[in-house]
Amino acid sequence: MLNGKVYVVTAPELVNAINRNSKTLAFNPFIAQLGKRITGHDEATSRIVKHNLSGENGPGYVTEIHDSTVSTLAPGNALECMTKVMLLEASKYLKALEGDNVIDLFAWTKHMVTLCSTRAIYGPQNPFNQGDERLVKAFWDFDQDLNTLIVDLAPSLFAPTGNRARSELGLAFQRYFERYTPKQSQSAAVIEARYSTNTQYGVSPWNQGRLEVGVLLGILANTIPTIFYLLVHIFSDPDLLRDIREEIEANSVRCVIGETKRYLRILTMREKCVLLHSTFQELLRVHALGSSVRYVREDILLQDQYLLKKGMVVQMPMAVMHSDPSAWGADVEDFQPRRFLKLRNEAKEFKTSATAYRTFGGGASLCPGRHFVTLEAMALAACFVLRFDVVPVEGKWEIPRQKQESMATNVFPPEQDIKVKIRKRQGYEDVDWDFVMT
Repeated sequence: MLNGKVYVVTAPELVNAINRNSKTLAFNPFIAQLGKRITGHDEATSRIVKHNLSGENGPGYVTEIHDSTVSTLAPGNALECMTKVMLLEASKYLKALEGDNVIDLFAWTKHMVTLCSTRAIYGPQNPFNQGDERLVKAFWDFDQDLNTLIVDLAPSLFAPTGNRARSELGLAFQRYFERYTPKQSQSAAVIEARYSTNTQYGVSPWNQGRLEVGVLLGILANTIPTIFYLLVHIFSDPDLLRDIREEIEANSVRCVIGETKRYLRILTMREKCVLLHSTFQELLRVHALGSSVRYVREDILLQDQYLLKKGMVVQMPMAVMHSDPSAWGADVEDFQPRRFLKLRNEAKEFKTSATAYRTFGGGASLCPGRHFVTLEAMALAACFVLRFDVVPVEGKWEIPRQKQESMATNVFPPEQDIKVKIRKRQGYEDVDWDFVMT
């Protein structure tokens, strides 16, 4: 699969045609082949993963895992519970920033989101919350060496740091699943469902631990750079910062007369804080630089014109589609936080393209975690802009360039961190902030 011809597709109408033919142009074969290279699970588990891979003959391991993940991360009670736990954990870190502080913004975001997101998903026994900072470092060592690990050529020699980190993470999650009891774990519904499927298919705790290492990429690798860049874009633009603060306070903050406590409404934020949501969408357009891939299972003729041959790979690079002037207009290179607003009677209208917007993939492989990521990023950004004033130590904001670390990541981390000064927001020093799940 990895040595054949690659078809590169950037035309939105062809991307739509690919999405409509998800059985023939499939993502699941990559799970079977690359999954083992990423996680290092054993051959017996590979056979479980490969069996009935696309669900042609009823349920299979991959299709059951996918379907349960989609259902448990869809809008509803399970998603609300995850978001609430994440914010309760994040509140501790935000509280610790009150006063005058200097932090490396990406390092702080990486540490906070790693611990808070995994606590929301895995529950109190989350391996990352057991007081061992080495495990947090292990994940990022693994992520940094992932491209070499995927080559799968003597990983202990050519990617020793990432290989050791993968083993350390796998062992930690093996122990987690050996002690796991669904009704007592307080983990998210997505973990209960995955544990049930793994048990049903006879996946051992050792291999469950290894498989979970791959799942962590979906939880953390894209989310953390996304939240970092959202904060940087907002705080680096004084007018945008002012407008987002006003929007949140007008639409998503509940005040009690005579009290200094204020409550941020979380669940309705996406609909009511449209500028914040548009800014989130625009940062993904600008900063999501990865690719979607498909495997051609049978010869297929797209739009009666393009013949794709069996056994080849289709690649759909986000960066090309997200920077196409025909889809986005002459200002495609500019960061326009209002691009996705539905403006009426405005002199400036931005061109957008739903088909050229590939931040969460598309078709049958649309990212099932997109609802959680959106809630998480918007809520954390709102908490930050309401509570704090943030300025760079160097005195001037610069949007850091991104560095490509792994082919499994779409939003790459910054090449350089930004050291910032943080203090309680001027005029709001006495306000006590909280949140409600409404």
